[in-house]
Amino acid sequence: MAALLPPPRRAPGRPRAPPQLSALQILLQMGFPKHRAEKALAATGERGVQLAADWLLSHVNDPTLDSCTPREYILYLCPSGPLFGQLQNFFLQSMLQHGRNGAHNYLPHITLCSFFQLADDSVSDVIKALELICDKLKGELPDRIKLEHYTSQTFLGLFVDQKHNEMLKKISVNFMRETSDLQISVEPYLKALHVTLAYQFDVTHYGSLEKLTQMIDTEAPACWELRLYSRDMRIKGNEVHKVLYSHTPQEADELELVIGDLVYVSGEKLNGSSDGWVEGTSWLSGCSGFLPKNYIERTAESDAWTMHKSITICKNNFSDDIPRPPSSPVTAPSPPKAASPSIPQQEASAVSVNHKPTPVERKILPVVSNSDLPSPKEETLYENIEFLSMAADNGEHRPRRLFVVRHAERIDFTFGPWIPACFDQHGNYTPRDINMPKTVLPRKPMDYLKDSPLTRFGLYQASLTGEAMFEAGIRFSQVFCSPSLRCVQTATTILKALQSPTPLINIEPGLFEWLAWYPDIQPVWFKPQELKDFGFPINTTYKPLMSVDELLSKKSESCEEYFSRSYVVTQTLLETSKQIRGDVMFLGHSATLDVCTRQLTGAKIRTAQELVHIVHKIPYVGVAVVEENSGRVPSWGLIGAPFQTLTHASNVKFDWKCMLGDAHVSKR
Repeated sequence: MAALLPPPRRAPGRPRAPPQLSALQILLQMGFPKHRAEKALAATGERGVQLAADWLLSHVNDPTLDSCTPREYILYLCPSGPLFGQLQNFFLQSMLQHGRNGAHNYLPHITLCSFFQLADDSVSDVIKALELICDKLKGELPDRIKLEHYTSQTFLGLFVDQKHNEMLKKISVNFMRETSDLQISVEPYLKALHVTLAYQFDVTHYGSLEKLTQMIDTEAPACWELRLYSRDMRIKGNEVHKVLYSHTPQEADELELVIGDLVYVSGEKLNGSSDGWVEGTSWLSGCSGFLPKNYIERTAESDAWTMHKSITICKNNFSDDIPRPPSSPVTAPSPPKAASPSIPQQEASAVSVNHKPTPVERKILPVVSNSDLPSPKEETLYENIEFLSMAADNGEHRPRRLFVVRHAERIDFTFGPWIPACFDQHGNYTPRDINMPKTVLPRKPMDYLKDSPLTRFGLYQASLTGEAMFEAGIRFSQVFCSPSLRCVQTATTILKALQSPTPLINIEPGLFEWLAWYPDIQPVWFKPQELKDFGFPINTTYKPLMSVDELLSKKSESCEEYFSRSYVVTQTLLETSKQIRGDVMFLGHSATLDVCTRQLTGAKIRTAQELVHIVHKIPYVGVAVVEENSGRVPSWGLIGAPFQTLTHASNVKFDWKCMLGDAHVSKR
């Protein structure tokens, strides 16, 4: 019997799928004018329709939005991998020891051409030309780039070996030729190619800077990438500063400031300002206006650049599993939610078993030896495990837990420079907002500069957190706290909300935050006995692992040293207190949540840039919890907070004058 087959089906022909629209075509369909759409795509590095549309909305009041002003472009050769880490470590150390010099204005690179102007509708043509050049020279480019140290009284750098120098110049010459066909004028860099390490520095710093350069291993593996960057024309001749504090304009000629934004200001006008105000232009909105100069801090100009293309041209024993740095300091000009880091990235590495013991390590060396340090594994060592509910009062033994808590809302981050506004010449304090504390502890006003108290809402945040812990049945057998007043206030308020008898607070200076954030002025803290006299529940008999003098005697502290200090302190406190049953609380700072748990859970330490990035994700009274399990390696693992945490919106200062609308006209 013949197999049954379905009869032939005469279905109507299916319509062909419409061709894929480009980002520009979609923006045009959305109603944006062509010149604006092209400007947005160029400013965002053509990273999608959504980003370009967001840029257009944020730049709606930009006076140059409809101008034909082109952006400026430049071609760099940038390293990544271990060599990049060593270069960033040099930049970090040189900045911490001697302040900024000219090299800190850019990311580590080899310049291949001078800045050139390019119309917004020609960017894709230049990118295609760059790709064509790389494909054309693929067989001629070296597998590695040899670098040699060079130092003088005014300049320190790494120069490309002569042989490789000539090979790389072919990229610059070919780039000039290809772009000239597009009627674009590019001047190739034909001098000795090099990586600039330092220039425009004080000649008295030459000796120590030269020693730092010798620590850079020019044979370190590296991956070299051709990168095409662009910048707003308004950056030229100006300095780039990051916004530290928000500001709502009180006058028509003032610029609104958003934390994390970048502003372009004239260095000459900034230094010559007599009233504390300077005119600047916002990277986020393109608008210009006057702003308080103490609300901003200088950062690298390249932080405000946009990367358009990155092409790997050579590798030197570079493995793909080696962590690579971000390909661009600024990959998308979307509204930033946190301040941009001003300290360059440092290459992560495990704690060295041969490093010189720190003061705290010398104290507890019998307790913590090098063999106790966990060896990182290739796979992630964080365990996402569910919270184990508290054992009922039946004698069941629950695993130990460490709660690492960030302090609550601080007055200086909320109100900016509050000391001159609240203290008179005689040191008398007057609050200027109902969120400011009604009274403050008696001390010299400037002692509060690096040791600020909590706001009234900060105290409420801590109280709510303590109440949530109480309702979840959490009790602490021991509490260790940073000496910062904001941390002591937060710990005291949390313990008060727990109601039942609570332990006294042990002040541990080793829990203080990264010293790199205090390059100029060291904090002045209350002594434990003084805090006790003011009514705080302080254990004055506790002997800290690291004294205040030992901590502040260090003139600088690298990111690796900060992680090492925090890990040693954490491991030692847990080891010496393991005979005491119950949970332990560390009350510290935003970074404390990461630096006190990262190595404890077997993870690798972060780089400086990664640490700065992670701390901006940790809110006030944020809590990290790790739980001990002796049956696994590592024995500590991260778990979710076993209580409801706090979330709330920001509340900016209200200016009633905004209700007057156009009827209100004022002058500076």
